[in-house]
Amino acid sequence: LLNEINSGKEKTDKLVEKCEEAYKITTTKGLAAAFDKRASSLSISVWAWVVGLLVALYVGATIGTQRIDHLTSALSDKTNVGLISLHVILSLLSIGAPVWFAWLSTKQIGQRFRLAEDYAFKASVAKAYEGYRKEAERIDPELEARLFSSALDRLEEAPLRLVEDHQHGSP
Repeated sequence: LLNEINSGKEKTDKLVEKCEEAYKITTTKGLAAAFDKRASSLSISVWAWVVGLLVALYVGATIGTQRIDHLTSALSDKTNVGLISLHVILSLLSIGAPVWFAWLSTKQIGQRFRLAEDYAFKASVAKAYEGYRKEAERIDPELEARLFSSALDRLEEAPLRLVEDHQHGSP
């Protein structure tokens, strides 16, 4: 009976070890899938902002062309200063909205691109971790601990660190 119990214990220990290994792999794959999903949704939203940017630039150029024509005709007719001032104010106001939206679009495109790249990097770290862990475990337990620490550092970095209040490169 003792031999059977010991044999059963060995089998259950191996089964528990396999279950733990499967759990590690499943957790890693789930984490990688979540990061991949977030990266792809951000990439799609970048394209929506690009379309918005193109529309804003087109509208701004169209309205700007019309307003310049009106302003040029008002200047060539030598009408009064009040009418010319009115045309200048209308030109600034009508072009202001598309220019503002174009600026907002470029800022959103930049932020979303950086966030998508960050999530894609985290997904690749999560995907590669399990394979590297097995190799590190085989080579050196200290290397395995260092790998875990490094992977954890990358995964726990907050994505909002990439969303800055002031971006000097934006228009």
